[in-house]
Amino acid sequence: MSKSIWLSGTRGFVGGYVKRSLLDSQNNVTCISNSETNGDDTVFVDFSNRNSIKDAIKKFGVPDTFIHLGWGNVYEPHHESHCTVNVQDGKNLVDELFAAGVERFILIGSSSEYGDRTGELREDYSPTGEINNYVKGKLALAKYGLEAAKKTDKVFLHVRLFYTFGAGQKHNSLINQLFDAYKQGELMRLSPCEHFRDYIHVSEAAEGMKRLLSADQSGIVNLGSGQVIKLKEFVQMLWDQLGADPALLKFGSHDVPSSEQSQPRSYADLNMLRKLTDWQPSLSIKEGIDKTIADFRLSD
Repeated sequence: MSKSIWLSGTRGFVGGYVKRSLLDSQNNVTCISNSETNGDDTVFVDFSNRNSIKDAIKKFGVPDTFIHLGWGNVYEPHHESHCTVNVQDGKNLVDELFAAGVERFILIGSSSEYGDRTGELREDYSPTGEINNYVKGKLALAKYGLEAAKKTDKVFLHVRLFYTFGAGQKHNSLINQLFDAYKQGELMRLSPCEHFRDYIHVSEAAEGMKRLLSADQSGIVNLGSGQVIKLKEFVQMLWDQLGADPALLKFGSHDVPSSEQSQPRSYADLNMLRKLTDWQPSLSIKEGIDKTIADFRLSD
C-alpha cells in the first residue's frame, strides 16, 4: 500500500537511491532540506525553526513516516555542529512530527557508532575507544527520539548503516578514484588497506530502509551485509573485475590518513533487521561490485 513519506538528505549518495526506490514503489514522497533549494523538487524547511516545520506540515500534510538522512557537515566528523545544531534540529523535527501525528521516525546513523569494537556487532553494544562528534551527535539524537517515542506511543528507529558503496558516491571516493585510474590507465597508489569493512551495496541499503517503513516497534537496527572483507581484497576484486592492469595497483604507497577512522574486523548482527522486516541483504560483494561497474559504465 502506498505510504506518505518525508525524506531528508535526498541530494546525497544514499538519499538519492532511497528516493528512487520509494518512488518506484508508488509511495508519495516529499523531499525536504534544511538548505535553500535550487529549483528542484526539494522543499526548504528550516529545521531550527519549529514554526517552519509546522508550516510544512500544514502545507503537505502529516506523513506516515519521516526518514532523516540529512545531517550537516557529514564529511567533517569532528565538527562541533554535530553535538549542537544537528542534535537540536533533530529534536525539533522529532517533537513537531510526533505532536502532529507522524507514526514513524527513522534516523539514519552509521556503524561508526560502535567505535573500535571487533567481531559481530549487536545493537545493544555501546561504543568503545574514542568516538568523534558525529557519533556523539547521532547517539544523543537517537536517545532523545527513543524516549520521545515511548512517551507518545510512536515508533522511532535508529538505523546504523554500515559501509555503503555503489555508483554515484562523492567524486573523491575510493571507488571513483579507482574507476578514474582504470579509465586513464594510471597508477593507483593506496595505503596498505589492511583495515576491514562490512560493505552493503547502496541498492540494498535503500531496500532495507523501504522495508522498515512497516516496522511497528522502536529500537536500534543494523543495516549491513553481515559479512566482513579486508579493504585490500575489496579493492583487488574491483580492480580485477574492471579488467585493469594489475601492475597499476600499488598498495602501501602511503600511510593511512590520520583522519581515517579505525575500521577493525567487525560486521553487523542482522537479527533485529530480520525480526522487523523478515528480510536481509543478499547481494554478495562480487555481485555488488559487478552492479557498481555496470552502473558506472552506463553513466560514463
